This record gives sequence, C-alpha cells and structure tokens, in this order.
Amino acid sequence: MTYKKILKITGLVLVVAGVIIGGYFLWKWIDSKGGIGAVLKPAETTPTTEVIDVGGEGGGATTGAGITAEELAQQKQKLSIIIDTPIFDYWINKSDNSIYYVTIDGIITKLGADSKKIASNQTLENLHSVVPSADGSMALFEFYYPQKPIFSVFFANTTNWQPLTEGTVSADFSPNNKELVFLDNTGLKILDLASFKIKDVQKMDQFFDIKWAKTNTLLLYEKPSVEVPGSLYSFDIINKTIKKIINNENGLSINWSGNYEYGLKLNSSINKTNRLSLINTEGNEILDMSFITVPSKCLIESSKIYCGIPKNIREGIVLPDNYFTREDYFIDDIFELDLPTGKITKLFDGNAAILDAFDLKLKDGALLFINRYNNKVYSLKLD
Repeated sequence: MTYKKILKITGLVLVVAGVIIGGYFLWKWIDSKGGIGAVLKPAETTPTTEVIDVGGEGGGATTGAGITAEELAQQKQKLSIIIDTPIFDYWINKSDNSIYYVTIDGIITKLGADSKKIASNQTLENLHSVVPSADGSMALFEFYYPQKPIFSVFFANTTNWQPLTEGTVSADFSPNNKELVFLDNTGLKILDLASFKIKDVQKMDQFFDIKWAKTNTLLLYEKPSVEVPGSLYSFDIINKTIKKIINNENGLSINWSGNYEYGLKLNSSINKTNRLSLINTEGNEILDMSFITVPSKCLIESSKIYCGIPKNIREGIVLPDNYFTREDYFIDDIFELDLPTGKITKLFDGNAAILDAFDLKLKDGALLFINRYNNKVYSLKLD
C-alpha cells in the first residue's frame, strides 16, 4: 500500500469518527433541552391559522379539536390586530382611553380613536421594563439594562421625562398616582411627583422588586426562578415593619389584580412540578387552579380572571424560566373564569389562530393582549 493511500484511508477514518462523535454530542445537547421540539423554537412571524377541511357541503363538520369549522370562523371574526407593528409594551391612559405603545428601541406612540402620533421619539437602549401608573397618566421606564440601569418617568400629558436617582434598582407608583417609591443602593425613598421632592423611608441593603399595593403597604419580592427559592414580604411604610408572607418557594411568580386584592401565584416543587393558585394580599391561598399557565398570561379584573392557557405544555418544562427566556412558546386557548360562580368559559380556541397571549388588558368590551409570536397587539371582542 502506497503512502498516499494510507493518508487517504486515515483521513477518511478521522472524518467518520468526527461525524459519529459530533452526532453523539449533538444528540445529548438536544436531549438536555427537552427534545427536538424544544430546540426548534417557533419563528417570530405573523401568526397563521390552520387550514380546516369541512368535509364537503353542509355544516357541523368538526376540525378534530371538538369544535366545528363554523365556530372557528365565528371566533376569527372576533379577533383583530389593532397595533400592526412589533412592540415592547403598551398601556391605556384612562383619562382619554388612548393606548400608548412602545417599540423595542423606546419610541412611544399615542393611539387614539381616530388618530395616531409620536409621543416621544427618544431612543432608549436595552429597554428592560415599562410599568404604567394606575391611571395610565405616567409610565416608569427601565433601560440600559443590565450594564447600568436607568429609571425614568414619562408623563403622558406633557410628554416630559423625570429621571430617578442614579443607582435605582426598582420602583413603583403609589395607588393614588401622586408619589413613586424607589429603592437605590442606600434604601427606600419616596418621590413626590408634583414637587419632585424626595424623602427617605428606610435604610435597606438588600435589593427587591417593589409593588406599592396599598396606601401604606409595599410588597417586596425576589426575581422568579425555579433554581432559586423566592420569598414575598410586606412592608409597612408608617410603622417601618417588614413581614414575610410567602417563604422560600421555587419558581415564585405572581401577577396581581389592579387593586392588589388577589394575585395568581405560580410555584414549583423541587422536582419542578408546577402549581397555580389564587392568593390574597396576605399571601394566603384561597383557590387552587385546575390548569397551569404563567401568571403574566392572565388578567384579574373585578370578579373575573382572563387567561391564555396553553393547549399543550411539554414534559420537563421549567416554569417560569423557560417562558421568560423564550425557550418555549405556547399555543393558547383563552378562557374566562367567573370567581363568584366558578363558571369557566372558553372565549377563543387555539385552533382558530396561533396565539401566545400575554399582557392582557380590557378596553371597550374587548380583551387586548400581545401575541408573543410577532409582538403585535390583538383585540378579542367579548360577548
């Protein structure tokens, strides 16, 4: 055998070995992510609807999902896109019922009944969060995250901005929209939104996210993750006392009603079994939910709960982590739960359109939400 043939055979053996070894490690990586379905994420494109074969003439043919093609067509007629551009977040200004929406680069647009105009063309790099006041007249923006977070208040009526002090890590508006509490590297402070005077509340060296729940009560909580147990605390502004109301729960994630009477709480056990429950302001569980979803996919309004509930959740999913990192997308049915009667009504079937709904709001007899597949705002008419 010649020297050249030996080199060719050796090279071929190395190539084959490389393919086998590479394939093995690729398979192990895919398996660690929950299988090929978890690795191949949905493309962020305009949602499509399933093609329904009604099986010839006449009505009543089903789609294989327990719903007729005619019923799906009726549901589609209730659904429309009201903001046909990808956005980061949106809120409703209750003073004039207008919608303000924010693009990923921080541009703010005001959408009225018959008009649309730019409210702020200031670019905000690395936008991280937008938190509106209860009346929608203001919104708190966090950007330049995580390198050097900056918090600034946008006033919708004047389109002015008011930055918070350097070193702020979290903040929230008061229930009466007159003040703002924030936590910086020295402690809790309150900003008067008329005079812009700041008063110290409490020295604090531990960082929390803040919700101003009641006139004299703050809720302090830690970032949600299955890997790290989280707790929820209440802080009395007047008496300067702190009380732990939820203790060390993995995957702790809560979405509160507007008046903080109720909250939807997701938590997970050590083996990552998910549980969703309704709690009160004291953290007490008052209702165990029969379904699983991420709390940010729900809205608690008066005596009703509206939720985007996944038709399927893959085995082994880690919630809320995999959802927040966009490792997983869902296809939702949208339900309404009436708390006094316990009646559950399906408002929209996920076979009619591919929706992953979050950030739900009510406006003019319709349920608004962002579709995670394309980050556009949809409107679902309610009967």
